[in-house]
Amino acid sequence: MLTEKITADKLVPVFDLGTRCKLEEFDTVTRDQLFPQNNKLFALFHDTLTAKLLVATDFDGFDHIKTFSNMLHNMPIKRAKSICYVEDVTKVGRAYAFEIWRDKTGLFKQLIEQIIATGECSNEQLSVCLIKPYPHLMPLLLNLNEFNVEQAFKILADKQTSVVNLIEAVNLDNTTLFGNLDTLYKNSSYTSNVAQLTPGLIHQAHGGYIIIKIDELINNPSLWYQLKSVLKQGVLNWSPSNHAIQTELKPDAAPIDVKVILVGDRFAISQLTEGDRELSSLVSSFIDFSSEFNVSEQNIANYVGYIKSLITDANLLPLSACGLKRLLQLSSRWCEHNNYLSLNEAKLTTLLSYCHQIASGNKLDSIDSDTLNTVLKLQYEALNGYIRLSNEGIIEKQIILETHGSKIGQINGLSVLEMDGHPESFGEPIRITATGHLNGDGDISDVERKAELAGNIHAKSMMIIQGFFTHTFAKPLPLPISANLVFEQSYGEIDGDSAALAGTCALLSVLSQKPIAQNLAVTGAIDQFGTVLAVGGINEKLEGFLRICELNGQTDMGVLIPAANIINLNLSDKLVAAVNNEQLAIYPITHIDQAIELLMDIKAGKVDEEGSLYNIIQLLAEENDKLDDDETSFVKKLKQLYAKIIGKQGCNN
Repeated sequence: MLTEKITADKLVPVFDLGTRCKLEEFDTVTRDQLFPQNNKLFALFHDTLTAKLLVATDFDGFDHIKTFSNMLHNMPIKRAKSICYVEDVTKVGRAYAFEIWRDKTGLFKQLIEQIIATGECSNEQLSVCLIKPYPHLMPLLLNLNEFNVEQAFKILADKQTSVVNLIEAVNLDNTTLFGNLDTLYKNSSYTSNVAQLTPGLIHQAHGGYIIIKIDELINNPSLWYQLKSVLKQGVLNWSPSNHAIQTELKPDAAPIDVKVILVGDRFAISQLTEGDRELSSLVSSFIDFSSEFNVSEQNIANYVGYIKSLITDANLLPLSACGLKRLLQLSSRWCEHNNYLSLNEAKLTTLLSYCHQIASGNKLDSIDSDTLNTVLKLQYEALNGYIRLSNEGIIEKQIILETHGSKIGQINGLSVLEMDGHPESFGEPIRITATGHLNGDGDISDVERKAELAGNIHAKSMMIIQGFFTHTFAKPLPLPISANLVFEQSYGEIDGDSAALAGTCALLSVLSQKPIAQNLAVTGAIDQFGTVLAVGGINEKLEGFLRICELNGQTDMGVLIPAANIINLNLSDKLVAAVNNEQLAIYPITHIDQAIELLMDIKAGKVDEEGSLYNIIQLLAEENDKLDDDETSFVKKLKQLYAKIIGKQGCNN
């Protein structure tokens, strides 16, 4: 079964930009244009009066406020509203609420000054500012004068604007979100009036939108239940900040016409749903924002236009043709898939800002690939403390990882290390060993699991390995195997199934007594039929093995990866050069039989195919069975002889 090596053109993704190659040749694209399907649904939410609550998935590093601002910019314009309060100065302790257009707040204040100065104001003048008629408003205003207007009249959210307002709610508590009715200590007594109404963010968002992180509500569940009440009733009652002090002012409940957008990841949404099963029935729409741009489904020019908008907003140098190509490859690597590009604008903007500083210092007029590589190298060197320790362990022979010769029951697996508090993961080969024999009870012992150093997924993969042996050899009788599988010099928790292929090959090696080439490394999951399945972290794993081989002086090496992972290859320049120089071979495989041929230089074959690895194991198993049978017959003969001897002695007595 011939397995072709991966050619160099498959090691990094290539993106077709058409005839354009420089950043300035592309049109700027706003964030909302990356999600055209969401724009259409949001337009319905915007236009429908009864739709009040929208839940949107978010992800780190993406500015959802600007995204929704972009969406609103393209929607039919709606005028912003403000809430006004005026106190009946002829009666103590009563304040009335009414609504005005926010862009008319200046004119409304002029009318108040006119009333104070002349005592007159026409209903026509007033109606220009009001959202709807308020028959009892004019008598209240006519009772205002310059002595009481400051305390008897107040506009909540007095920011003049003619378009719908969008408020981002952060660092929430009850007062921040819903405001409060405060008190004023004056003349040795507590007095209250509308001047002490402190508006919350919900008042500022009146007539528009308020965006709230779901985590804020999970941390303070009472906020969610009060917010839900506001959405249902359309009003918000005032409450004093100090409940021990009774205020004399009794203001009307504030009319609240607001559309709420809750943003959070899937886990946060599920937590809120578990806390309140009514959430799903309240939500008007769910909108999903993907953290990755699918190149196969959308025009890549949209993504380049998005990068251009980030550079323009941050006032950075543009990308050259080679710089753009390098950034696209890097963005794809962050996604671990060659059909996707990252939308993490915080990460992209930070990287490009560093590049801007270096390019400006070098008197360049654009950011090229060399500049990007310089920044990446600086970031790598600043974060590679764990890698330096790993290298020292290999050099000093404190960590044993053999890359020369061949050994029975020993194989180099590939893993990815993720450290708590460390932003980057890196590849680390690991030595996997197997011991065992064909005269056991059919059990494969997982030392990591027994030592409680393995997770549930790893435990599942070990059961799959057991299933593979049962499927391959248990015809018609179970394979009498007894074996141990160990991840050598591993002292932290191991999880995942990417070592299943390596572990299975190590077991096959020890059972057949066929050595495994140590200059080859393996990664891949398997199913019970031996099909090799895709794994994660493929780029880091390959680069980690190259690093170890260089430390060991190995220049002829190979890596076996699942064929399904070809789409994920996005390798470093050093590794690409190693492949081009024929120092490293990458073999994509689809079945464990291919791995057996590459690792042990023998055909896997069938259990009844002479000379194949499976046949060798089967014959050894049958030979053990014969030995067991011979031993059983010998024991029977001894028992028969013993019975005869006992019988003769009985007769003599």
